[in-house]
Amino acid sequence: MSSPESEQIWIKSDHYHNSFLVPKDEVLDNIEETTKAIGIPDLAVSTAQGKFLHLLALSIGAKKILEVGTLGG
Repeated sequence: MSSPESEQIWIKSDHYHNSFLVPKDEVLDNIEETTKAIGIPDLAVSTAQGKFLHLLALSIGAKKILEVGTLGG
C-alpha cells in the first residue's frame, strides 16, 4: 500500500506531465465533471497513465484489451 506522501508525488507528477504532454480534451473534461457531479469516485487512471497504457498496447501489437472494473463506464 502506498503512503500519502508517495501518492502526492504521483499526483504532482501527473499534473506536471499532463500540463505539456497531453492536449486538453473537452469530451474527457465533460465526462470527468459529470462523474464528479453524480458522485462517482475518481478512481480512473490519469490522462498521462492512459496514454502510457495505450503506448504499451501499441508496442506489443495488442489486438484486444480487456478492462476490468470500469466503475462509471
